[in-house]
This record gives sequence, structure tokens and C-alpha cells, in this order.
Amino acid sequence: MLKLEKNSRFHILVLTACLSFVSLLYGSGMNAFNFLQMNIGSRAQGMGKAYTAMSGDLNGIYYNPASVSFAYRPAMMFFHAQLYEDLAVENYSAMLPNINNFAFSLGISFLHVPAITKYEINPGTGEPIERGQFQFYDFVPQLGVSYRWNNAISTGFQIKYLQERIDEVSASGIAFDLGMLYKLPIDFLSIGAAVQNLGPGINFDQTKEKLPLTYRMGVAYQLPAYMFTFSFDAVKTINEDWQFYPGLELEFMNSVALRAGYQFDTEIGAGYNVGAGFKFLDNYQINYVFSPAGILGSTHRAEICFKLGSAYSREAYAPSYDYTSGEVLSRANENRNISYFLPTPTGLVSKKVNDQLILSWDKTPLSEAKYLVWVEIPGKTGIVKVTKTPVAENTYTFKPTVDEINLTFYISVIKDNRESEFSKPLKVKYHK
Repeated sequence: MLKLEKNSRFHILVLTACLSFVSLLYGSGMNAFNFLQMNIGSRAQGMGKAYTAMSGDLNGIYYNPASVSFAYRPAMMFFHAQLYEDLAVENYSAMLPNINNFAFSLGISFLHVPAITKYEINPGTGEPIERGQFQFYDFVPQLGVSYRWNNAISTGFQIKYLQERIDEVSASGIAFDLGMLYKLPIDFLSIGAAVQNLGPGINFDQTKEKLPLTYRMGVAYQLPAYMFTFSFDAVKTINEDWQFYPGLELEFMNSVALRAGYQFDTEIGAGYNVGAGFKFLDNYQINYVFSPAGILGSTHRAEICFKLGSAYSREAYAPSYDYTSGEVLSRANENRNISYFLPTPTGLVSKKVNDQLILSWDKTPLSEAKYLVWVEIPGKTGIVKVTKTPVAENTYTFKPTVDEINLTFYISVIKDNRESEFSKPLKVKYHK
């Protein structure tokens, strides 16, 4: 007969209650790997998990694999969730976007509790004999690829390897995610859809169990005059009812964000999430979310995100430059108000006519949108703005002041005092 120490027996009871709660909260109990429904990402969960139509950051790969196509800088993220008693989730994520319209993502998630020692009673002496350890964990590495067809539409695919262990019983399998994201012609409005956890049933302790197949639909809208985002998701998991998640985010000075979300028809807990985010040193962001969990207490989730590579995109610190006087007009961090909802210009090309360079690019579908032209010149710091004011046409004439020089051009879209990410760079060797 097996026996546990007093403390170990207590932890086993707590663990059983926690696992039962997880099954109740995230699945019907008829599916394997209910951990797949315990979504990753503090920003996303701070917005109530209403993230299917959001784009541009690593949280998105756990809600819609098409989302990273609208990111422009490599990034990585470390996430930690402290759940009930010693139940915890660790995650590492990374993405490599903007490679000929392709984007690649990686995620590694690990749900675990500390190992608990098992004992057996010696019938002759009545003394406990150690008999190994009770272990429980879920391990899910995943790889994703997405493709941006144009400024408005992207699709994505993801494959996940699943491994679960409960004491001496374990199982493994493969699942797939599919997703689509569409930025509507209505300014600042996007919709998304995804199917998650497609795959065959998994044999678990001689029983074949279904994966938690999940359908997601979402909409997101960023008010053009404010740093305010509203999102709403409808989610259906097999053997469960539809769930509805509204979420809000309010950002101040491009550095502090407050978030809130709500889950209707929750069986345990208050149903709401609240969170905050902090950006600093241009490339770093910390996000935190708090969720009350009823009788089991509260949960805490936090992440730190690092943006890598060139800063010549969303957080570019580029001076504005007047080529007539040679004067630096202003700093980009003083007046660039970046919105990832604006489409990024594509199709940037140049041709030489006499001593001038004629730049042209694809016209954006947004009404009343204008453009800024930027250039990087050897010997100058960062990227400089060529146009004092936005131009309405999708062409620009540039006349270099030297006979020979290497130049790199960028274009951005301006609308309602918001600016898009930079276009892909266009490198030009100019000879008079």
C-alpha cells in the first residue's frame, strides 16, 4: 500500500483540486490536453483573451497564427504564470517577421508542479519506504509560419508537439492551428478567425481522447483619435458552449497601458482580468495581468518582451532633416505616433531621370491618407525625414546634392495624426 507524508498528502489533494478546477475552467473533461486552452500572453489575457483580430506581437501566435505577418521586427518573450498553489506555466516565444512577406514563430510552453515524494508502508516495521516521485506536467513546443498577401490580408499555419504526463501515465501527439487576419477598408478595423488544435485523438492510458478543438472569431478596433483599442472574441471549443470575451486597452504616452477584459458565463471566479504594461528603453516591454479564481485564490501572469534588430520601424528615433538648409527639424520620438492598424506601404521603387531620383510606391486603400518619405544617408545618425509635410501622391522626386552616394529610402503612411510602420528599405546607388 502506498502512503504519503502528511505534507505530501496535502499537496496531492491540492493538486487534484487544481487539476479538477483546470478541467472545469478550460475544458469539459472529455478532451485531452486541456492545457492548450490556458492561453499564453499577459497582454492578451489582460484584454480578456480577446486577441484573435490583434496583430503585431508575440501574444498573437497563441490566438491566431496569422497575426505575426504584420510585425516588422524580430522579438522574443519570456512568460510566467503562477496559478493555484504550486501549479505554474513557463513559456518562451520568438518571432522572425518580414522575410519576403513571410513570418516565422516559435513557442515552448511548460505547465508543471513540483515533484511530490511517494511512500509505501513496510508491513513488517510500519515504517515508510520512499517509492519515487509523483510528477505532473504538460510540454508543448510549436512552430509557425504566416504569409502576408498584401497590406490587408495574412494567413498562418502552426504545428504543435504535445506531451502530457500524470505520474507514470504519459501521452504525446501532434496538433495544428490555422488562422486568417484581415484589415478591413474601414480604417483601424480588423477581423480574424482561427481553428486551433486540429489533429487526431491521442491514446492516453489505453483510452483515445479528443483534443480540445477550438474555433475563434474576433474583431478589433483602434479609435483613431486616441490610444484606445477595443477587441471582442467569440470562442467555441468542442463539447463546450460558445464563450464571449470583450477586451479593452488604453495607452498613455506610448509607454504605459491599462487593460481589462471579461469572460461571460464563467463557472468559477469573478470572470474579469485586469492588467498593465510598461515600455522602456525603446525595445523592452513588461506586461502583467491579475485574475481572481474564486475559492482557489488569484492568479498572476507576467511577461517581458524584447524587440531585436534595427530600431528603424515602430520605435525609430529618426531626426527630421531639411535638405535645403541642412537643418535637423525635429526628433521622431517627439512626433511619431505609431499605429499598427495602419497599412505599411509596399512596392517602393526608384528610377533615375536626369539628376533626380523618382520614387514611387503602391497607393494605400485608406481614404485621405498621405505619405512621409525617409532616407538613411552614410555619415548621418539614423533615418532622416525628407518631406517637411506629408505628401498626397504616391510619388516623390529626390535630388541628391552630391555626385555619388549610397541611399536607403523608407515610406510611411500618415492618417489622423497616426503613422504606420516603415516600409521595407529600398537601397539605391546614385551616380550623377
